[in-house]
Amino acid sequence: MTFDLSDFSEAELTTLINEATTLLHRRHNSRAHELSKAADGSKGQDVHDPDHGVITAPTPREVKEEGPAHGAPEKP
Repeated sequence: MTFDLSDFSEAELTTLINEATTLLHRRHNSRAHELSKAADGSKGQDVHDPDHGVITAPTPREVKEEGPAHGAPEKP
């Protein structure tokens, strides 16, 4: 896309550049926050982050290994 800026004054060009730069920084900061690295280095949500708000279910292996410590009967 091409814009004809030849009729703009120096003050108008400066204002336009400043506003565009501000908008660019806001977008960048917003995207950086949305796509921040998780604890494991991946991009996106980290369900193991205490501030995430999700309650994860234990895996069957975790239940088998940790269950007896919590009163669950041991299975052979």
